[in-house]
Amino acid sequence: MAEGRGCVQGSLTAATTSTGGDALALANPESATVYVVGLILDITTKATGAATVDAGIAANATTSSDTLIDGADVGTAAIVANSIKHAGNNGMSMVKWTSTQYLTVTPSATLAGLVGTYRVTYVR
Repeated sequence: MAEGRGCVQGSLTAATTSTGGDALALANPESATVYVVGLILDITTKATGAATVDAGIAANATTSSDTLIDGADVGTAAIVANSIKHAGNNGMSMVKWTSTQYLTVTPSATLAGLVGTYRVTYVR
């Protein structure tokens, strides 16, 4: 990416475990530090059980973080969770993402049955 903006999108994993990054472990797609200005999780089919997700920037692919989304409910109904409305107690409006870090999405319980995508927008 030249100086400016970028966006990455893809599918979430319907993880059946709740280890850090089980639903998503996305390496920084740039070779430089960027600043995440928005994260959207578009859940079109809810998880079959009661589950929430945390999302944020972490040191590695297996560490949980809630610096973007904190405890979004993905087990009650389809939802479009985002880093503004679902920031919770720990979410921030902008997060630094260095070239060696990961954006992780971690479930609190099984995400069996869940269908959803993510979109992350960043600036440099």
